[in-house]
Amino acid sequence: MKLGDLETFVLKMAWQLGSGTVKTFYTQVKPARNVSQNTVQSTLERLYRKSILTRHKEGHAYVYQPKLSREAFTAQLLTNMVSEFESDPSMTLAAFVEQQEGVSDAKWKHLKAVVEQIKNEEAPDG
Repeated sequence: MKLGDLETFVLKMAWQLGSGTVKTFYTQVKPARNVSQNTVQSTLERLYRKSILTRHKEGHAYVYQPKLSREAFTAQLLTNMVSEFESDPSMTLAAFVEQQEGVSDAKWKHLKAVVEQIKNEEAPDG
């Protein structure tokens, strides 16, 4: 899935805000990008049609919010890339981890704990 520059900017804003109407997004986007409210509305609509944002009506306005967390969305993108390039997921993950610099010991410990939790959940009963 390909996102345009403004779509990426608005999606990051959605993660920051949590949720909002077109007007909410517009007031946040306008200072950084010289775009109209209609452009922001079109961008939110595209992100909704791509199933990246959800929306519900409140009064006369839609309230948009991210469908996935930043991390879950990033994982989905990586999964799509691994599939597209027919890469081995475990080797891709190992290569990614090897390239990470400056990761704190606390984050490495957390990552190891998450991996162990997943392994334990997937282990057959017995």
